[in-house]
Amino acid sequence: MYVELHARSAFSLLDGASLPETLARRAANLGMTSLALTDRDDLGGAVRFMEGCAEHGVRPIFGAELSLDVGGTVVLLCESAEGWASLSQLITKARMERPRGRPGVSLDALAGQARGLVCLSGGRDGALELASDPEALAGGLAEIFRGGFYVEVGDHALTEDVLRARERLDLARRLSVPWVVAGDVRHATSADKIVHDTLRCLGLKTTLAEAGDALFPNDARRLRSPEEMGRAFRDAPEGIWRTLEIADRCRFDLRSLRPSLPRFDVPDADARLDELVREGARRRYGDSFTDRHQAQLRHELDVIRRLGLAGYFLIVWDIVRFAQLEGVLAQGRGSAANSAVCYCLGITAVDPIGCGLLFERFLSEGRDEPPDIDLDLAHQDRERVLQYVYERYGREHAAMVCTVVTWRARSAVRDAARVLGLPAEVGDRLAKEVGPSVPTDGPAFGADTAARELSHGGLQRAGVDPASGTARALVRIVRGLSGLPRHRGIHVGGFVLTGEPLSRVVPIEPASMAERTVIQWDKDDLGPLGLVKIDLLGLGMLTLLADALRLCERHRGETIDLGRLPPDDPETYAMIRRADTVGVFQIESRAQMNTLPRTRPERFYDLVVQVALIRPGPIQGEMVHPYMRRRRGEEPVSYLHPSLEPVLERTLGVPLFQEQGMKVAVTAAGFSAAQADELRRAMSSKRSHARMARLSLQLVEGMRERGIDGEVATRIVKQLTAFASYGFPESHAASFALLVYASAWMKTHRAPELYAAILNAQPMGFYPVGTLVADAKRRGVEVRGPHALRSDWACTLEPASGGPHPSAVRVGLSLVHGIGDASEEALAAAREAAREAEGLAALEAYVEASGLSARALKSLARSGAFDDFCGDRRTALWEVLRLSRRRAGPLDRPAPPGPRPALPPLTEGEVVIDEYASFGASTGRHPMELLRPRLAPLGVVPAGALPERRPGPVRVAGLVNSRQAPMTAKGFVFVSLEDESGMINCVVSPQLAAQQRRVLTQCPVLMVEGELQRHQGAINVKAHRLVPVRDVPGAASTKSHDFH
Repeated sequence: MYVELHARSAFSLLDGASLPETLARRAANLGMTSLALTDRDDLGGAVRFMEGCAEHGVRPIFGAELSLDVGGTVVLLCESAEGWASLSQLITKARMERPRGRPGVSLDALAGQARGLVCLSGGRDGALELASDPEALAGGLAEIFRGGFYVEVGDHALTEDVLRARERLDLARRLSVPWVVAGDVRHATSADKIVHDTLRCLGLKTTLAEAGDALFPNDARRLRSPEEMGRAFRDAPEGIWRTLEIADRCRFDLRSLRPSLPRFDVPDADARLDELVREGARRRYGDSFTDRHQAQLRHELDVIRRLGLAGYFLIVWDIVRFAQLEGVLAQGRGSAANSAVCYCLGITAVDPIGCGLLFERFLSEGRDEPPDIDLDLAHQDRERVLQYVYERYGREHAAMVCTVVTWRARSAVRDAARVLGLPAEVGDRLAKEVGPSVPTDGPAFGADTAARELSHGGLQRAGVDPASGTARALVRIVRGLSGLPRHRGIHVGGFVLTGEPLSRVVPIEPASMAERTVIQWDKDDLGPLGLVKIDLLGLGMLTLLADALRLCERHRGETIDLGRLPPDDPETYAMIRRADTVGVFQIESRAQMNTLPRTRPERFYDLVVQVALIRPGPIQGEMVHPYMRRRRGEEPVSYLHPSLEPVLERTLGVPLFQEQGMKVAVTAAGFSAAQADELRRAMSSKRSHARMARLSLQLVEGMRERGIDGEVATRIVKQLTAFASYGFPESHAASFALLVYASAWMKTHRAPELYAAILNAQPMGFYPVGTLVADAKRRGVEVRGPHALRSDWACTLEPASGGPHPSAVRVGLSLVHGIGDASEEALAAAREAAREAEGLAALEAYVEASGLSARALKSLARSGAFDDFCGDRRTALWEVLRLSRRRAGPLDRPAPPGPRPALPPLTEGEVVIDEYASFGASTGRHPMELLRPRLAPLGVVPAGALPERRPGPVRVAGLVNSRQAPMTAKGFVFVSLEDESGMINCVVSPQLAAQQRRVLTQCPVLMVEGELQRHQGAINVKAHRLVPVRDVPGAASTKSHDFH
């Protein structure tokens, strides 16, 4: 028998063509009892390898190829936990202490971390191949590993292999060290060779035709069977049986790691947690605290104590406390919102007892994975919190989780075309034939879809003969790249903390961002090993709300606590029901605005449902329309069984939330909460058919014991199974609903502050600046344009000149196009310099002190920022061009000669054009308002008049502020138009979209002829014809937010 001890997977980026689990499956098929995974300077595939080997009955051997600073690599295999820790630390040193992309360690470092490791001399990239004195190097390695060093010998059916093998065997005899056979594997099967060749070419930036000797000449780097390897070394069998000897030495089990959390610095973590929870309960519940609350908290604390997780909760509490002390808005979300302990600690803001949430969705003793707490932080302050975690717990104990970025369809097609030598424009045409969001990760769906789209006319349309060898190779490569790692990124916020040095658990490497480090495992690798992750996520809405609250404090002298806003405010809910929700978190999209008049939210739980309702899962699960019909009394509320009424009553008998699925199992089948959570996880996207079969049987038996059987039981099981693919976490929806209400309340009662903050947060959300400014003006908020002396970098507030609000919004200079490279400090200095003068002298002082480019100065002049210096915008534009040319020097273009000519003032339309061109909005009249005299004779109806109009033929027009083609919409395109009185939702059929594609996708202003439709309070225009509208002031500078 033979065991392969040297195999790279796709985690040897651009030099391995098979996933770790694919290698494990292939090893099992070939009859191997063990297999070693040895990626280059990388342990990123280890957890997947462990799980793949367990599934296929192969014992995993964990190792890696380690780069040496003298050149080349050695293969290191883990005998024990000590060997794993040594290898992980060696890879960390190789990555952290050398330039990015050129890892390596010294022989002295290797000697200091050799315990628990077996060393093979390596294959074609091995250190012996590159050493000037191979014998001296081999002797040194033998001395370092003392009985654990083996000279590696391979046979890849090449003439030079015979000579190389003879040299290696002679070397082993001279040094009296053992030798062993290894395959230096790069891919699982012969069919994968073209994928490996592709990866090599991508790494070398060459083509398959030009790569030459850089590619292996045959497929002998595949994983070969014990029989084939035995035949290759039949004259020297000791190299074969020695693989079994080494495999028997390497008994390290990765599941044994189970690293601990950092110790929180208190004598008794459980006692401290109890104390903090009691204090928090008094603060949260006050006089409303009941025996029910006491029992729930005691249950949760008992579970936390038995699982040994008190320190984890104290660590998260400590991070939240730091954020609060620093004035950083922070809010926990996700499954943690199911925990009353988290609520009392101030980690989450949703009362799970009051909302009827299920703790076991977050944590239970039956779960085989640790809890996962997500903390949303104001985006601009997040880095302070991240650095606090590093400083508080030490960089040797903390790092961020990586993300493994795999090939998506379009990148796979482009890369395949590139290595096949096709011109870039052909690659682009081919990529466009593939859906933009088709992934190639996970199941082969993405790759199969891409290949199918190419084969069914895509190749021919792109100018590639479908019958050619190039076309066949292209499709094979695209399929082969499916799911392979392309590169690593940094997780949006996942932090891992350990009590022992983290580098003993998993290799750490520098992140692309300064002051960050990242581990080689992604989030899915952590659970099987019990590693606890804390997500510290930047959320734009928290940044926006923090900015708005600061403005309230500065200009109104009030401190607003978002957790203590007046509940169920009638004005706020009336605004939501009108779908006046531009700028409101989670409910400002076209789909949400179209739904709000139909669901008519009246209280907080209605917002929880609203957050969950308009998502792909409920839409595909056909739950949206039944809920809305029941909400409006158009369909009776019904339940599959009377026992389900308490579970589904709040969602009118329509299951929407994952927690409801768990409660159905508890109520109808007598499952414990922990069993129900196991059912939820079994029905997840990583569905286990064996577990599902077992749990479905338990479900049916439990229902039969409670008198539910026959067709009803079958329908409940079917509904639960289908529901698993779309159910949304209720705790997540509840956390987001708090921010929905907070942002809606601010828009209703503190509109100037909210709009200033929204503009400061751009780009964010669904709408461009022009739409946001127009929406502010429709709500009576005065918006003033940029001003050289009165504008700060950000949008600010000034006393209003009248109207319903005390403050007006002053547009900040950061929104002016071309200002991006300028510093706040330079612009502040320019303001001070200009204040010392008047008129043109002030303008000259501003230009000189600011150091702005001619483009930025031109934008400021067109925006009206210099009107007070020059009297009008044409004069300002003339003067800044003159000054910027004079500043450029005598060798550049000269300043305009002679005195300034008399310049006519700008028309109102020209002012609008200049404002849109300079900062994307108009503080005066809306462009469509200026066009109204032309549109009215054509019968074009303004948005504000549509609610009073009867259904039927209609003609509307507006600026296009978004085009959406959701995957769930079956080819329909939803176009949002904006005029001076509001927004209009237009529905374009797939046929019309195809007929008028250019008009639909390229025209910034459209007139739509169609049919006005009114359904349950929502208004749409079903388009029959699209007409481009020309000569609209500012239209060329508007930007729509398109989503496909």
